[in-house]
Amino acid sequence: MTDTDVLFGRPVQAGDVVAALTLFSGGSTWESCVESLLLHTSESTPIVVFDDAGPSEVAVEQLAVVEARMGREMFYYRQPVNRGVVGNLNTAFEKLAPADVIVLNSDIIVGPEWDIRLIAAARSRTDIATATALSANATIFTVEGPQSWQLQPPSVAEFAQVAAKVRDASRQVRPFVPVATSFCTFFARHALNVVGPLDEEFSPGYGEEVDYSLRCVSYGFNHIAVDDVYAYHATGESFGAVALNQRKLDNDELVARRFAYWEEWITDFQSESDTPLERVKHYTSSVIHGATVAVDAELIHPSLTGTFEGSFALSRKLALHPDVNRLIWVAPADRVAGLREMLAKAKVDTIEVTTLADLVASGVFIDVAFRPYQDFTGATWPALSASAHRNVIWNLDLIAVLNPHYAVDYPDFAKKNEIARQSWANADAIAVLTPHVQKTLSAYYSGVDDGEKVFVLPNGTPEAPDALTTPWNVENAGIEALGETPYALVLGTNYLHKNVPWMMRVGLLVKSMGWAGEFVFAGPTPDSGHSAGLEADLVRLTGADCFHFLGRVTDNDKRRLISGAAVVLSPSITEGWGMIPAEAVLGGSTPLSSRGGGLADIAPPEARFLELKDDEADARVLFELLTDLEARKHQHELWESAIQEHQWSASAQVLIDAIFATFLRRREWRGAGAGHSTPPAPQPSLRRRIADRSVVVLPVGSRPRNALRTVYRRIFG
Repeated sequence: MTDTDVLFGRPVQAGDVVAALTLFSGGSTWESCVESLLLHTSESTPIVVFDDAGPSEVAVEQLAVVEARMGREMFYYRQPVNRGVVGNLNTAFEKLAPADVIVLNSDIIVGPEWDIRLIAAARSRTDIATATALSANATIFTVEGPQSWQLQPPSVAEFAQVAAKVRDASRQVRPFVPVATSFCTFFARHALNVVGPLDEEFSPGYGEEVDYSLRCVSYGFNHIAVDDVYAYHATGESFGAVALNQRKLDNDELVARRFAYWEEWITDFQSESDTPLERVKHYTSSVIHGATVAVDAELIHPSLTGTFEGSFALSRKLALHPDVNRLIWVAPADRVAGLREMLAKAKVDTIEVTTLADLVASGVFIDVAFRPYQDFTGATWPALSASAHRNVIWNLDLIAVLNPHYAVDYPDFAKKNEIARQSWANADAIAVLTPHVQKTLSAYYSGVDDGEKVFVLPNGTPEAPDALTTPWNVENAGIEALGETPYALVLGTNYLHKNVPWMMRVGLLVKSMGWAGEFVFAGPTPDSGHSAGLEADLVRLTGADCFHFLGRVTDNDKRRLISGAAVVLSPSITEGWGMIPAEAVLGGSTPLSSRGGGLADIAPPEARFLELKDDEADARVLFELLTDLEARKHQHELWESAIQEHQWSASAQVLIDAIFATFLRRREWRGAGAGHSTPPAPQPSLRRRIADRSVVVLPVGSRPRNALRTVYRRIFG
């Protein structure tokens, strides 16, 4: 190529973009590089090979073969003499003016839409001089690929899948970086025109990008990493050996003389672990490899009930999610064996169980710790959450921190509040079951809309029970005593907010209307905050014999009770979500609930409800459902349709999205207690301490100091 008019069929003009592929001798990835570029570069971006008069005969032949196979050609220019990397790139910048130029090494592989997205990122602000892709093996832009790539470069098709995954998951943060590294890098013409080309004093190479980048910065231009473009970079093939040599040391010294701040700036930038670049790199790495999730299993128990059924169900779906590499239950040592046995019985082999001490000792990097319920004990969560890169806590409801009546005493209540508040303050994200819980949390804790930190993570629908034709092995004698009598069922622990005494009052009104059935209450009585005394008083005062209290029942008996109930009642004052209506539908019964708390968020609006405002009105609603088969069927269908919107797989996706979002947010300092409100002062890095001329360890100019400086250069480059 001698005439650039052939690139676009007209003279090159401002606003055009041309890809400049530098070539010296080719290498083992050259064919893949050419194939990926011809396959994935848009037609609007011409590609020019700038051959630096190297031993490239074989590479040029391979280029022709790939072009013929792909049915698309690149343009070609060969230098009259070898000019080195710097001179070759300056030739490209000169010949392609006034177009913007994307510089490409000959040892890269690119994926779909790479150029479109690189261009969009580079033009997202007016002050951008360079925009560089993320890549395996690319200095500060490095995000390692799969381990297999260390043994053998990926195929074009294999790499395209990984690059597309990064592209699709990217949030387009486009983080600031102090310098560019030109392997897959957009050079904006406005910066080249103002600042000038690469300085050929650095020829044949090393340090020229740093010098150019810092000149751009001095003029007010900036540099970015492009987090929705991921390239494979083999390193070394396009420029020879990458080992330290005298030319590199001399060029680094030249940069340091020109820009006195450079060494300290890059030291500080690289030592900071929570820059936007580092967060983007961790996010991208997790997209490629999958995240390691450690679940606080302190309260997960083989006797699963209510809250902990949700913990188990969500864990199972998370473990199968493609963006999760490992899911580990972290439990106290005395519970590990029991949890492993529980998983074995459930035929779940995708969840590991271990202690935090063993997990830390193994050296596993925990991407995120997740607690699937509130922390009121402070026993396991503070240590686990502090051991993870990020942490998320699922706040199911706020009943225990808003109601002192449920605590053993006031100090117990105050302690629960203190521990809960600390877990919220230290959380990178807080999940809540429903919008109701989100509003309550805001009113109680933050006082503002914490929309970025707080997100709704709903329950999924419980797994369907065994077929109703399966013979029941009834374990509770009270169930047999019911015989063929029709009954309405109230499930759950009899905390006061579950509203059992009120439901009994309404039940008596239903009986007075002529219903011949009974009312069955199944669920344990907690140590405090229960309504057992009020229930007994009501029975004693009314002499009613239509109430049957079965206490805690097994899962098998619960399914039997649901399947036989005419209506399953949820009269709660408040709920975080409310699983009972879903269990009723799946068990073949019909739910009737209040609108208490989260129940209003998940219920079908057209359904009948217990409004709790007028006992006789609610009794009439219940009487109708108990005696009118068509009304009961319609109520069932409405709830059946509503619960189908809530699936554990969808909940797992919501959680994964929130987890990955935390990787991109800055992590605020979190202290271990009230006395830790500010972060500790950062310690100078080893490089800073060695380079600090104010610390006189050895006399300036002495041989030992010069020897130490040589070692310093070899360590840090």
